[in-house]
Amino acid sequence: MMQAFRCQDFYVTALTTGLFLISFHYSIKAGIKSTISHKDSDSITDKQVQLNHQPEWAKANYPWIGDPYCQHLPVLFAKNKSRRKWALTSFPGSGVTWIRQLIEGATGIYTGTVYGATEPPIVATGGHHGNEADFNCGCTILIKDHDGTEVDNLPAYLEEISNTSMNAVRREEYEKRAILLLRNPIDALFTFGHYIMAGDDQKGTVSPMTFKGPAWNHYVNYVTYAWADHAIRWIQNIQNGTVIFYELLLKDTEAELNRLLRAVNLTDPVDPERMRCTLKHKDRSDRKRSKKPTIPLTPGQYSKLVASIERVQDSLRQKGWPLLPLRLYNLKKQ
Repeated sequence: MMQAFRCQDFYVTALTTGLFLISFHYSIKAGIKSTISHKDSDSITDKQVQLNHQPEWAKANYPWIGDPYCQHLPVLFAKNKSRRKWALTSFPGSGVTWIRQLIEGATGIYTGTVYGATEPPIVATGGHHGNEADFNCGCTILIKDHDGTEVDNLPAYLEEISNTSMNAVRREEYEKRAILLLRNPIDALFTFGHYIMAGDDQKGTVSPMTFKGPAWNHYVNYVTYAWADHAIRWIQNIQNGTVIFYELLLKDTEAELNRLLRAVNLTDPVDPERMRCTLKHKDRSDRKRSKKPTIPLTPGQYSKLVASIERVQDSLRQKGWPLLPLRLYNLKKQ
């Protein structure tokens, strides 16, 4: 392993990084309203999972239209104020759209997002409404939140505000309840890079020639720092919840998904029919790229990313949580 990434080297390139990334990004505005306290249990019953007629947009989605065995199964909002707020937090490019599809399929309950209705729906069939949910509705099972790693916040993030105040108010609204989704940062590096450089297109790709030069190196430095910083802050912050690994979801989707659902206090067993349909359609390509060109990283870039992985692994070990599945990472020295 080469020497660990040093923050002072990172900040030298911060301004250039911000200009590079922001030039590819269209701002997303989060509609976060006042905090509403919740007194009800997090457990979900058949009475709570029901079509909510207030507000008007709370309608059913049928994600598996065209499959005669699964198309009758809806995704609905839970009864208003029946769920406490739980964050589903990740570094961008970690597969959060895919995991939201799995969660909604297995539970029949919408996931939400702090980014509102401007964010594309996670499925292209059946009229998906989860992104339209109010942050305080208490009607979604989890709420997507990248927590300050969005490119909109990059200038402030690079000034190291993240450790003390970045999104601290919003984070407190979850009352330390969250699921942290982690993916090999080398893979997230390219996934997020394609997204922002293709103009916020979740299925867009760019030429490998884009991944060269000083701007690319600055972007690698940003991901190296921000991926680990985000993960460690949440590992230290979460009191109710757990960490979920993208690579384990790929390898054993059912086991890892059930572990997630137990962590969010889903006390009722998952409907076996729902789980079968979720697993049957787990490879749907609504928001997936068919190809994702990459380039070899330089020894220096690779060393920094590996050091970032080691920082997060140490944090997980100190917490007593499951460790990064390094055996499933492609960590051959480039």
